[in-house]
Amino acid sequence: MLFRPLLAGLAGLALLSTAVMAQDAAHHGAAHTQADAPTISGEVKLGDIAISGAFSRATLPNAPVGGGFLTIANTGTLDDRLVSASADVGRETQIHEMAVVNDVMRMRQLDGGIPVAAGETVTLSPGGLHLMFMGLNGPLVEGESFPVTLTFEKAGSITIDMSIAGSAAREGAMDHGAHGGAHGAGHGSASPLDQRGLSDVDAIAAMQKALFETPGNPLEMGPIVVSGDYAISGWTQNGAGGRALLRKTARGWGIHLCAGDGLKDVDNLISIGVPEDAARALVAALAVEEGKLSPATVALYDAFDGTVMVDEDLI
Repeated sequence: MLFRPLLAGLAGLALLSTAVMAQDAAHHGAAHTQADAPTISGEVKLGDIAISGAFSRATLPNAPVGGGFLTIANTGTLDDRLVSASADVGRETQIHEMAVVNDVMRMRQLDGGIPVAAGETVTLSPGGLHLMFMGLNGPLVEGESFPVTLTFEKAGSITIDMSIAGSAAREGAMDHGAHGGAHGAGHGSASPLDQRGLSDVDAIAAMQKALFETPGNPLEMGPIVVSGDYAISGWTQNGAGGRALLRKTARGWGIHLCAGDGLKDVDNLISIGVPEDAARALVAALAVEEGKLSPATVALYDAFDGTVMVDEDLI
């Protein structure tokens, strides 16, 4: 099974940031606010729509995307819908959903937005509905904030202040003053994603754990094989598993895509764009390393359903 037909059908899937490289933090460019939307911070209301808890997560200096999270409550009697969002921290802002399909986490863009029914509350949070800031202009730095404009079908538009929490935050800081203090305290210390001095294998493992591990759902790394600037890693999580195809660039290691047994085929790798010598070396090394594992574990890697594009531009 070749990947080219699969890749053509991935337009609805989200792009994820997965580059790992040690760099000193640099402040991102400030985003300006749309002239026709009021700028606010903290908990606010736009007609019958109440917005609270808006936060993003700190990113590496080279990260191409970032996430946005918040809670939307519709206190009125009419249904509404979040139809779009925009922020000048990146090239584009998309509305995404993460959902478990056949025991595997999948991501997709919600072109129709997010419905907010009358009297209901919708939470955008890590691991579920969220905003995705594509093509970041620079890193999102813990302790800072940036404006995000939300547009609703009926209520209209409003610009909120989105605070930037730590890279592993599950919710934003309620006290913006205290959050600013944390920025000063932590800005000079090493980020939990700072992988300077690590080997390729250790950097890949640390990066994937930092991105995909959640409380109560550890990511178990399997064999990681490297050939030049290309690598394949195996992983399991919560009874599911798969493989990742990675490439190392000037920004560091990043995931190109995740798949199952197709990553064990030389022709598949070549069709994606992996050089033939690297493809053959990766497949040979993978066969050796996975030959040391139980058939049940290898079956988990093989069982990944379909192909998930993570960073299309890597290869």
